[in-house]
Amino acid sequence: MSRRKAQQDDKEREGDRPPSLAMAAYRQLYRDITNGTLAPGRKLPVGELHATYGIGFSPMRDALNRLCAEGLVEKREQRGFFVADLNEDVFLQITNARLVLEETALRLSIAAGDVAWGESVILAFYHLSRAARDETSFVLTPEWSAAHREFHFALLAGCGNEWLLGFCRKLYEQSERYRARRRLLSTGLSPGTRSHLQVHEAIMKAALAHDADTASDLLVRHYKESFEIVMNADFELLDNPRRLVPRAASEPEGRRDAV
Repeated sequence: MSRRKAQQDDKEREGDRPPSLAMAAYRQLYRDITNGTLAPGRKLPVGELHATYGIGFSPMRDALNRLCAEGLVEKREQRGFFVADLNEDVFLQITNARLVLEETALRLSIAAGDVAWGESVILAFYHLSRAARDETSFVLTPEWSAAHREFHFALLAGCGNEWLLGFCRKLYEQSERYRARRRLLSTGLSPGTRSHLQVHEAIMKAALAHDADTASDLLVRHYKESFEIVMNADFELLDNPRRLVPRAASEPEGRRDAV
């Protein structure tokens, strides 16, 4: 892909100009795959997608090929396109990578965070609180999911490293497929699950106080708990489940691998 084409795609993704048909197809398929509307393993016949989304065959194929490159769609020899399956090992890898990268981004963000950054975090938490879900039924609305994403990336936005943020976004969006599947398969929170709003408020307060250790500990704990909730709902847990990496940036010595 040329630099000019990459820049054009970025602008279209951000809504700076009317999207091409291929970009429109990509956005709609991306949304429906990550929110679980198009289930893992589902076949994606181009003709059926054309009828559903009202977008031509050629731009639809372009969108599917782009989603293949991002790991959300698989192209199987002589069988066509399929939504990528969910996989326990892949989800573990995604979660481990998020722990490492997002803790790093959070620590950088807290170290560099200014007044504008703090205000953006407070505003994002306000949006999250207004969209708070029903804790008794685990109903997650699109509004709550959008506010949840806004909050987490407001925390990381002060890190000053667009490459790091880009990798964090990709991992976040990949993990959304697993959370979306959990929402479709399960009702009710497990006993003892803390209020998600309280969890996010605690992370926010620590970050605004520039207490990087506490904020990082809370973020890691939050992601580990989310991982276990999804695993309990959607996968058969192993007798000796693999552990997540315990920390990221706070342990400078030695190499840490997921085990």
